[in-house]
Amino acid sequence: MDPQHMQQLEEIVGAENLILDAKRLTSGSKDCYHFSPVLKPQLDGRLADAIVKPENQAQLIALIAWAAKNRIPITPRGAGTGNYGQGVPLQGGLMINTRNLNEIVSIDKDSARVEAGVILLDIEKEAAAYGAELRCFPSTIPTSHTGGFITGGSGGVGSIEWGMLRESDNVKSARIITVEETPRVLDLERKDLAGVLHNCGLTCFVAEVTLGLAPKTPWYQYIISYDDFYSALAAGKYLAQADEIKKRLVTVFEWPVPTFFAPLYRKNVFKEDASVVFLYTDLTADELAPHIAPFGGDITFSVAPPEDARRDTQIYDYTWNHTTQWAMKNDKGFTYLQDRFDIDQVEDQIKARKALFPEMLEHVEFIRDAGKVVSGGLSLLKFSTEERLNELIKYCEGNGIRVANPHTHYLDDDTRWYGDAFLKCKADWDPHGLLNPGHLHVHEEQPR
Repeated sequence: MDPQHMQQLEEIVGAENLILDAKRLTSGSKDCYHFSPVLKPQLDGRLADAIVKPENQAQLIALIAWAAKNRIPITPRGAGTGNYGQGVPLQGGLMINTRNLNEIVSIDKDSARVEAGVILLDIEKEAAAYGAELRCFPSTIPTSHTGGFITGGSGGVGSIEWGMLRESDNVKSARIITVEETPRVLDLERKDLAGVLHNCGLTCFVAEVTLGLAPKTPWYQYIISYDDFYSALAAGKYLAQADEIKKRLVTVFEWPVPTFFAPLYRKNVFKEDASVVFLYTDLTADELAPHIAPFGGDITFSVAPPEDARRDTQIYDYTWNHTTQWAMKNDKGFTYLQDRFDIDQVEDQIKARKALFPEMLEHVEFIRDAGKVVSGGLSLLKFSTEERLNELIKYCEGNGIRVANPHTHYLDDDTRWYGDAFLKCKADWDPHGLLNPGHLHVHEEQPR
């Protein structure tokens, strides 16, 4: 990209929305790949040549058309809260930041249609006026953009009740823009979103999203303490599988993971040496008591539903991949593994793995996938060498623990890779291969 290119970009978005200085290019070209000690040396120093922030969809379309005409790589950018390095511009070029595409187009009790840059917490706040709330969201809800969530996420808080993003009508529709000299604007219904959901910015540019909403629930928050990890795990599994109990989150932490949550730990809400379950439910403490008593649990922290719109304490701020962030604040030597256990054998799988890999600390999230409750892990571990990490992953995959490897930036290394159907969408919507190049092995092996 040369000075003439920069002038043309300025004409499209204005000087105030064109970022060229080195400091802002450096910060704006990163996601949270630093969670991985393998990815960090691979991706440090990879920068966009320019970052642009379109003010509206007309500017967005003009930018995409310009990039396609000039064969300039494009990297879509939301809030940069992803962890896999797939928001890093490996071949420079143009990064398009959706921050200013932040209009809530329409909202009612059943759905919210929003531009890609709308922050998820803003939807949650607006939905409350209609007696509604988000079905599911990441632990980064105060900063995450909607477009980034549906293209980089898969479930999160609420998925124990509503399933994954790809299920039901959790995402009802999306407006996408193809990367061509004359971009097409396509409004896709739920049945046509296979190439959009979890595409990591590789198939199309998302301009708008329609999310399904849930009836607003008065959620109680609980931290329930257990004398040992496997009692906590059994309790979490029971609560997750009990269909009569409505819930928004069921998370299990092995001690000493709770000690990493400094704001909570300072409140003395944890029993020393106790593993814990974090739970959101509509049950009062008295109603919950008979469900936790058989496992020996004690409620050591609780928050009643707020009487107004204040956010206050949310224990989901310490769950999902926020847990890894809190662990790394405590000790930079921590990293994580994203794994899926067999829920019928989860206790035995964890015991066997811990016997061979004592550097593991357990963090289990319960979710619903295709109607079935499953147990996933965002397990913490002390990093030693890449060889040891690969040994761990190989062990997991050979013993029924499925791994979505967070230490590679290649989408087709992921066990959730969608294969030929995904590539067909990319060929149709991004015929010049300009979106996020360098993140697919198959495109390195087969020249464009």
